[in-house]
Amino acid sequence: MLYGLATAVSYIPFRHMREEVDYRIAFLCSTFLSSFVLYATCGFLWRRSTPLAPALSLSVALSYVLGVLCTVVSALVALHLAGSRTPLSWSLVAAQAFEATIVLVAWSALYFGIKHYGTAEEQRSRALAAEATAREAQLQALRYQLQPHFLFNTLNAISSLVVMKQPELATEVIAKLAALLRNTLNLPEAHTLTLREELAVIEEYLSIEQIRFGSRLAVALEVDSEAYEAQVPRFILQPLVENAIRHGIARCPNGGKIAIRASAIDGRLRIEVENDRTASEQQGGESGHGLGLPNTRSRLEKLYGEHGSLAVSTGQNDRFLISMWLPLMKESVRSEAGQ
Repeated sequence: MLYGLATAVSYIPFRHMREEVDYRIAFLCSTFLSSFVLYATCGFLWRRSTPLAPALSLSVALSYVLGVLCTVVSALVALHLAGSRTPLSWSLVAAQAFEATIVLVAWSALYFGIKHYGTAEEQRSRALAAEATAREAQLQALRYQLQPHFLFNTLNAISSLVVMKQPELATEVIAKLAALLRNTLNLPEAHTLTLREELAVIEEYLSIEQIRFGSRLAVALEVDSEAYEAQVPRFILQPLVENAIRHGIARCPNGGKIAIRASAIDGRLRIEVENDRTASEQQGGESGHGLGLPNTRSRLEKLYGEHGSLAVSTGQNDRFLISMWLPLMKESVRSEAGQ
């Protein structure tokens, strides 16, 4: 609109040149209509998450094509209104098309600039929201692990090992418990860490639970090499694994198996936690799984928006399956204090 207004003002001294004025009016109208085509194309490229360089290259190419069309249409309209039989000069069209091209390229650059600025502001807002909930998530994870039944069972297992004259194994369990609590209390400057680091804490937790359950608890870990270095929210797996034991394995008379899988697929990270459950649990959906699932969904939403999700479904043999999807990122999301 500003470009059209500026062009109209600049042509006031030449208002007596009817053919030139007709050309300019047709040019402005055709360029305005072409902007809608460019808008739809830029919107399509943005929704497809096309990298900036290819997106701009395609926009420049389309802008030139549209610029040529606008110039041809404008010249034909001007010749028709003037009643001239002069043939259209394609060399002149090719030269004059650059004016429309520059206008449309500037428009597309402005579009992508606004979109990237909005995305940056949205990511900053999410980071601030995550900053407000990071300490709560860490304390919540500590509360999960310090629940009376967990400490009681762990200490009882240690006591049993001492009575059974297995001091080395009892010492190992104490060391594992200390390492688990130390990792939980550690306050990093980032909201995320690598999946490898997250799994290290989970393995410490599961090793203690395996002392309690013995052969009743089996653990399977399947992780792609690329997924190991992907960034995940800190403590994102702990409540899910604890739910799997507390509401699944512990209620099965013969125990069961927990499977943790992670894979990188098309620029996204998929993490699955699957566990055996009783017949009553098979009919219960998410019921009986406390705050673990809602809290995990909330954290994914705060960090990743629509790019993070959690779904509950039935796996093989009616096993309880939790699937998480999040962006495949290699750089951690840092807190404001650590920047």
